[in-house]
Amino acid sequence: MLASREFWQQRSLHPIARILLIVVVSVLVCIAVGFIVAAGRFARADLLALMLYAAIAAFAWHPLTAAFMVMVICSLGAVLTGSAGDLLELAIALGLVAATCAPWGIVIHVLVLGMLTADIALNGSSLTDGGVFGVAGIAMIAFLAGLTFRLVSAREAIFASERARVMSDLETLAREEQERIADELHDGIAHDLTLVLFHARALPRQPDEAARQVSLSTIEDSAEKALQSVQSLLSLIRETRPEVTEARPTRYAGDLVEVVASLGDLLKDARIPTRVSTPRIPLGATPAADRALTEAAIEAVTNILKHAPNSRSASVEVLRQPGTVELVVTNVSTPLAKGAIGGTGRGLVRARQRLIHQGGQLQSEATADGWILCAAVPASGAEWSEGTRRRAARTGT
Repeated sequence: MLASREFWQQRSLHPIARILLIVVVSVLVCIAVGFIVAAGRFARADLLALMLYAAIAAFAWHPLTAAFMVMVICSLGAVLTGSAGDLLELAIALGLVAATCAPWGIVIHVLVLGMLTADIALNGSSLTDGGVFGVAGIAMIAFLAGLTFRLVSAREAIFASERARVMSDLETLAREEQERIADELHDGIAHDLTLVLFHARALPRQPDEAARQVSLSTIEDSAEKALQSVQSLLSLIRETRPEVTEARPTRYAGDLVEVVASLGDLLKDARIPTRVSTPRIPLGATPAADRALTEAAIEAVTNILKHAPNSRSASVEVLRQPGTVELVVTNVSTPLAKGAIGGTGRGLVRARQRLIHQGGQLQSEATADGWILCAAVPASGAEWSEGTRRRAARTGT
């Protein structure tokens, strides 16, 4: 700690030391005033003494300014009176300087004390034999006392900083846990309940037995998955050992192409004519980027079912552009539902955050006849400005 730069930085007195200093200075001022009143006159030495006490009191607020004031006042006193008392006061003040000032301030104070002591020892008569050693001893004791106060203050600052860091880490962990729970609620349970609600509403209007069986099967499967998600969420909340927490199970298995095919079937089961288009070549995206696009596709299809269940048509496309993998989800809505799913709810916000984390981006907006979502991630580490330009030209942004 003694070798660290932070330890030797200029610092304020500890609050308790500041109070003690003010009390001591107040007592000294009262004593000095008492002597002045008893003597019946106000001498030059009394003025210097009161100025010195004021300078010492200034250590409570402006240590560096106070240190120079003490050096100047003690130097004037020693030069004008040749008294060794000013040397003792300067030596004692070294404790305050060592406790608060930067190293260069301490060095200047020691040099001034040394030069004044040498001058009085050689040219004055007030310093007794061996007085130099007495002044040096008092200065050393004061320096060690000041260093001790600095050490206590530095340790307290370190403890406070460490406590703040721990509190910040705990708050971060709490926020991350809240995000995990919220993601589980939204990505899992909300998706399944959307399917249950959609097919429950559509069930009375199904034209034939086969369509009703599809709705009933979807309701049953989605309700079962929602129940599993609730159980998973309860396990997540009750988990007391974060280091062994397992990864959250995904809603759809497989890569982006497989999930897009499943989502297309989901929209078709909801009697929304849907076109699915995927490339036949490898996408080239990292697994994390592929999963981010997959979650964006799930969110887009869920929004169609939730906000535009009467869409006349929809399309889910995966495009392999130079340097990018793009996802484009569109729907053609009825006049009342047009643009309804272009909101800024949690799902789209989280999908955008996940894509940005993988170096990608997401755009969603209303079109002339419905809504469009465009998402992209880098592929194979290549630049993807060309893909971004084509996407902007297609969406008109």
